[in-house]
Amino acid sequence: MTHKQVRAQYTQEFKMEAVRQVRAGQAIAVVAKVLGIPKASLGNWVRQSAKGDLSGAGADDKVARVSP
Repeated sequence: MTHKQVRAQYTQEFKMEAVRQVRAGQAIAVVAKVLGIPKASLGNWVRQSAKGDLSGAGADDKVARVSP
């Protein structure tokens, strides 16, 4: 019998809050343990956020407000 592993999915708000905690000075390992997520995932989110690839939860709203 094979068990198919399911990848966890996290909301944009959850990711941004985790990144915020790291930027506030918490260690990635500590934040990951408290939130129950892999350190590698949190590290990826921090890097993506630094490059601007991890946009905030309301990113699409900004585009809508600019449009006439």
